[in-house]
Amino acid sequence: MDAMTGVSIVIPTYNRADYLRGTLASLSRLNVPQGLDVEVLVVDNNCTDDTASVTATAARSFPFPVRHVVEMQQGLCFGRNRGIAEARHEHLVYLDDEIRVSPDWLIGYLEAIDRHGADAVVGPVFPLLPAPHPDYLTGQVLDSISSPYSRRGDHVLILPADKAHELPGCNFGVRKAAAVEIGRFDTTLDRVGDGLIAGGDFEFGRRLVRAGKRTVYHPACSIEHIMIPTKLTKEYLRRRAYAAGITRRRVYGRGPQLWSVVRGLVGAGRIFARALGHRLRRHRQRAFELELHALESVGYFFGR
Repeated sequence: MDAMTGVSIVIPTYNRADYLRGTLASLSRLNVPQGLDVEVLVVDNNCTDDTASVTATAARSFPFPVRHVVEMQQGLCFGRNRGIAEARHEHLVYLDDEIRVSPDWLIGYLEAIDRHGADAVVGPVFPLLPAPHPDYLTGQVLDSISSPYSRRGDHVLILPADKAHELPGCNFGVRKAAAVEIGRFDTTLDRVGDGLIAGGDFEFGRRLVRAGKRTVYHPACSIEHIMIPTKLTKEYLRRRAYAAGITRRRVYGRGPQLWSVVRGLVGAGRIFARALGHRLRRHRQRAFELELHALESVGYFFGR
């Protein structure tokens, strides 16, 4: 099996004990191929809730080892890097703390590694929405928060270079040696506490591509991602849209400063004007879509 003897499943978490409990229960039902060693690392990023006790309770009945590790440096990518340092196995799987994982996830991962020479493996992320949910959560708004790029169909794919960097941070695996080789995760990116700057996953993926590594999509490596109600409020979505603009600039850069600022100011103003027009005509859903688009533009050109 490509000298593959073990997988370390890394779950960075911050004050999500209630969701973590269900995530761990889901992981306990994984189908583990014969001969494969598996461990779960819960990387506690200074949680003030019941994360430690939830992890300890789950560990007592788990079919494979579960370890609780505290990372004092605040930030998602610090948690990811702590997972690299603590992992006992050759492969790392990164999952979020509010997910339900497909029982065949590890089987798909093994196939991607053994048959297709993957250095990184990604799979589809399917959103789990509360019912009912607000009518302003249109398809366009939901796409902005639910990783639609991750859903690539029912067949295994070797991703081309222009797509291979698109690692959904809540659902991917990577060879530990490759992660170390490219310098681990950039700790200036991605969420710190309740902050919303992201991009550590895509930036990490871009360095994998530049290093000549191969990313494989496998449909069996799927998860369901719980859309937490507090993340579906208009206030949160506005903050997230603004932060998405900052993220895009940090990961991809932007053009010459003066021209970018002028273009951004004009573009954002036009979008806001269109949003106001739709609001006056009581097209509330379209108005909100445009408002989020404008906020992302403002974040891209002017955010810090």
